[in-house]
Amino acid sequence: MKHQFKQRIIYKDTDAEGVAYYAHYLEYFEQGRMELLRSLGISLKDLKEKYNKVFAVTRVECDYSSPAYFDDEITIKTELDKVSGAKIIFKQEAVKDDKTLVSAIITTCAISLKTFKPTRLPQELTALLK
Repeated sequence: MKHQFKQRIIYKDTDAEGVAYYAHYLEYFEQGRMELLRSLGISLKDLKEKYNKVFAVTRVECDYSSPAYFDDEITIKTELDKVSGAKIIFKQEAVKDDKTLVSAIITTCAISLKTFKPTRLPQELTALLK
């Protein structure tokens, strides 16, 4: 499964030189993951309310290749890489003019809100993800 959306680099997301601040890509990638799951019919609000589970990011591998600047329009691309047990691994990219600016592999884990420990994904969600 894949999803993408456009993101404009706004002033608050840049440093003094007008370059997109590196940490904001993690926010863009978060939005990409949520939109991908939503496009599959998975509501994180329902996951929390119905199953008492949430996702936590457990690992981020991020490569910064080229900057984006104030007022640039970039595309955030997200795809599912692997689903197993409690984990979902995503591959993500920030792209401008077919050039990858930032790439990431982000691992998330379902956790129980009762124990704050990893817990298997509900069967019906796993079916939607495969």
